[in-house]
Amino acid sequence: MGAGSVFEIRFGLESMPIGKRRIALIQDFEKILQSMDRRIAPFDTEAAERASALMASRKLEGRPREDRDTMIAGIVLARHATLATRNVSHFDDLSAPLINPWTA
Repeated sequence: MGAGSVFEIRFGLESMPIGKRRIALIQDFEKILQSMDRRIAPFDTEAAERASALMASRKLEGRPREDRDTMIAGIVLARHATLATRNVSHFDDLSAPLINPWTA
């Protein structure tokens, strides 16, 4: 999991209406992070280089994407990882494997 993913997930959870569902989902997310020993792939120099090249190619093709998604893509490309996302259309031009955990 990358830092950008943690940011997006945490933002989504914190934006939910206060209630039992939000509390349960936050607790579940914390369990996931703990099970991974909080190992988070950083947005480092290599990820930044991959993301900037991807952002430039998308711009030249007239298909710009959201900055955070492009940063996540850069992390995935730098780590030669598989991206698990519900928003597969945001990453349909990525040369990395994609999986939608909600439909897999």
